[in-house]
Amino acid sequence: MIVVDYYTNETIKTKLKNYGEVVTTLPNSKIYEGIDAHPDILIRKLDEETIAVDSQNIEYYSNIFKNKKIIQIENIQSPYPNHVKLNFAVYKNLFIHNLKFTDKKVLEFYKERDFNLIDVKQGYTKCNLAVGKNCLVTSDVDIYEKLKNISNILLIEHKQIELRNFEYGFIGGATGLVGDRLFFTGVLEGHSSKDKIIKFLEANNENFEFLTESNIIDIGSIIEI
Repeated sequence: MIVVDYYTNETIKTKLKNYGEVVTTLPNSKIYEGIDAHPDILIRKLDEETIAVDSQNIEYYSNIFKNKKIIQIENIQSPYPNHVKLNFAVYKNLFIHNLKFTDKKVLEFYKERDFNLIDVKQGYTKCNLAVGKNCLVTSDVDIYEKLKNISNILLIEHKQIELRNFEYGFIGGATGLVGDRLFFTGVLEGHSSKDKIIKFLEANNENFEFLTESNIIDIGSIIEI
């Protein structure tokens, strides 16, 4: 299944339906409006059998993901950092997050499986990290510095991405890996790093697609479960 933000536009959802069943999140009433329905805050795949889910809407997700083991994550709520407990990124054997803010059950899950834990300053890690099959893209200098010697990662210009109710969003929240294809919510025409991003993705044999003709927007990542 492909999980998207409750407020995602129909064009994006229709395109994604070509690659799998599309389901939406439910907004969490205790989180700031604008990020209150972001998948990378509310529901995350831990492995093929296990997902971590916002407890406020546990019945909704349990009915959708009946064949998954579900770990309830309590008290996902604003202000920051209480709503970033699930905003980690996973790339190959790397678990990347501000480890002080990671939900303890999730952190233990990845420790037990011997993932390489990378501690970064950014609590909005998944928001700020586009995770492809072969490479990573971020506008966060600290994330880039922590990963540049152990992964294929590109540092791009900051801001320049829309986010509902906020001044700006991030590249991770405007993307998502489904199968082996990295989707962008829109085109990169308005982003100063456009040429750099495309050249980098092509150099790393990344299969990518733009879902709309509009500029990319941050919808809290496109999450495949």
